[in-house]
Amino acid sequence: MRYDDDYDGRNSFRTGHKRDKHKNNRWHAADSAFRCAHCRQMVFPTPEMGTVHRNHCPHCLHSLHVDTKPGNRASDCHARMAPVGLTWKKNGFDKYGRERLGDVMLVHTCLGCGMVNINRIAADDDCDEILAIFERSLAMDGKRWKCIEATGIDLLTAEDAGLLHRSLFGMELSR
Repeated sequence: MRYDDDYDGRNSFRTGHKRDKHKNNRWHAADSAFRCAHCRQMVFPTPEMGTVHRNHCPHCLHSLHVDTKPGNRASDCHARMAPVGLTWKKNGFDKYGRERLGDVMLVHTCLGCGMVNINRIAADDDCDEILAIFERSLAMDGKRWKCIEATGIDLLTAEDAGLLHRSLFGMELSR
């Protein structure tokens, strides 16, 4: 299923990213205001976002495919990336051999080439939209789920709902 029916391959360059003439003509995240290529809302950098680089829209959480590895801005694709799920950043293991879980990460799928990657949420991201992405991911078809997990990304499951809620809001989900 494709979500990019109105994507023309060029407008996204002007809305969220700009060319860096000093780095081999590659694209990099705009550190200034930009218009989201998906929801068309203006995005302004703020101290509340918790990072100096904005990798996705804080309203709809969509992004652009500009990286082949986090932060390198080496992708030639530049299509929109849709948020399809959530995962935890892996922070190694504790002294008892249990895996440490870190930040909540967005899982994006490129609507152009199909590449899957992860992106840390920012402090000013819309928590309701994060939860909506989580709910939609729980209803994802098995084939798509397996394709994402084949890349080494473990999507959050229904059992992670309480921990996710505590991570976002500082309290357990009341049942």
